[in-house]
Amino acid sequence: MVAIVQGTAASPPPAPAGDTGALRIQRAPDSTDGRAQVALGRAYLQRFDAAHAGGAVRDTLWARRVLDTANEVLTRAALALGSPPPGASPTGDTARVLRVRVWSERALLAWHRGGLALGPNTWGPLPGDLRLSPVLEELGENLLRACPAGGALLTAADADSYAAWYMRFVRGLRPDLLVIPLAVWRRDSLFRVRAAADLRLGRRARAGGWLGALVERRPVCVSMALDRPPDAQGATWRTRPLVWVAGPQVTDDPVPPRDFVFAALKVAVDNHDPWAQPVLELYGRAARATARLCEAFSTFGVSGAIEACRH
Repeated sequence: MVAIVQGTAASPPPAPAGDTGALRIQRAPDSTDGRAQVALGRAYLQRFDAAHAGGAVRDTLWARRVLDTANEVLTRAALALGSPPPGASPTGDTARVLRVRVWSERALLAWHRGGLALGPNTWGPLPGDLRLSPVLEELGENLLRACPAGGALLTAADADSYAAWYMRFVRGLRPDLLVIPLAVWRRDSLFRVRAAADLRLGRRARAGGWLGALVERRPVCVSMALDRPPDAQGATWRTRPLVWVAGPQVTDDPVPPRDFVFAALKVAVDNHDPWAQPVLELYGRAARATARLCEAFSTFGVSGAIEACRH
């Protein structure tokens, strides 16, 4: 916190043994230069990713130091860029999104050690100023609303992953849901083993059939940030607004399209918010799969921005 208040430059921790792809950051930028601070925050996260390239990060102390430093840098970036409302500054919004990513990675490190039941009271506390741009918050709320009770939501890209994680853990919506970025399950062997044990997926998961095993145990919904639902070894995917769904107790009573809100999307489109683009791509895919969504988009004045809804 002293570094944040005083604006002192953070020094990158040394790379763990064998981290040949780590970035070498020679000098921290002026702490009043918000754009440079965002670039530095990205550099720390790229270093973290480089250590992740072969699977889970083994040196968790080093990983925590990198994430803590990235959080400090990105907090300074937000301060340097001023305090416009979320959605008003693209660079400021990027700093906020990257901070959410930092905290989601911190949660993942805790889950490695203690399991999926650990909440923010263990790996937090979460900062009170942790925010996303409104269009991403709205996306996260819509995705969580689309999923059946007690399900697992698989996300695909930055926008839907950070949005769903933020609304689930920071805002506390849908505590019955498990939010899993698909890329994390595929790349992170420690998380995969821990999650398979916690979810009691059995031998089938160890043999690589984790998704099929998960679908047998609970409803699974897949964000339409993906082009298509992943192969679940015989599972039947049903199309729902914004997601594909499979698993037990999945009924033919999806959430009505009129229950979703797109007010923040309208503002983001009108203001040319860069984060509107990945959100529009997801909603466009959803509209092609569920034509009745176009009525909801029209209600909020954004159907013209969705190619599938243009007449």
